[in-house]
Amino acid sequence: MSTARVDPIGRRRNPRLARAISIVPGLGQLYYGAPKRALQYAAGVVVPGALAAAIYEWSLFDLATAPIGGLAKSLAFLFSELVVLTLVIVSLSFWIAASWDARQGTIALNKGREHQPKWWYVKVKEFLFDDPEPTEEEQ
Repeated sequence: MSTARVDPIGRRRNPRLARAISIVPGLGQLYYGAPKRALQYAAGVVVPGALAAAIYEWSLFDLATAPIGGLAKSLAFLFSELVVLTLVIVSLSFWIAASWDARQGTIALNKGREHQPKWWYVKVKEFLFDDPEPTEEEQ
C-alpha cells in the first residue's frame, strides 16, 4: 500500500511535526517518506474542494439567470448546494485522514516497521461485516 520504508539512516521523525505540517495535505506523508500517498491525500482534498467551488459559483451566478421556472430553479439550487456540501465533507474527511496518517506513518517509521494503513471505509466494513479472528480461548 504505502511506499514508506524504514529509514536506513535511523533518523527519528517527530509525529507532532508530521501532523502539524499536514495542514497542507500530503506534506506529512512526504515527511515520513510516502510520496505516492502524499499525492493521493493532496488530490483527495484539492479535487473535491475545486469541484465544490466550481459548482457553488455556477449555482450562484449561472443558475440564477437560467430561463427556467421558479420552482425548477429552486430545486436545482437546492440540489447543487447538497452536492457542494457533500464535496466539502469529502474534502474535509481527506484532510483529517491525511493528518492522522502522517502521525501514524511517522510513528511506524520510528518503530522500525513499515506503515500499512487502511482507508477508514475498509475498517468500517471489516468491523461491520467480517468475522473476527478467533482467540486462543475459542480454538
